Amino acid sequence: MKNVTYAKVCGGVGVAWVLALLFIPPFAQLVEGLMLLFLSTNAR
Repeated sequence: MKNVTYAKVCGGVGVAWVLALLFIPPFAQLVEGLMLLFLSTNAR
């Protein structure tokens, strides 16, 4: 994959991720819960 294609794919995924977090509340809550679980599991 060329660098330009890779950059476009990463940008598209990033935009989709942000829009999903903003406009789909259950998805945002799921992501938040998973992040908290990960952080609490790995905290020292």
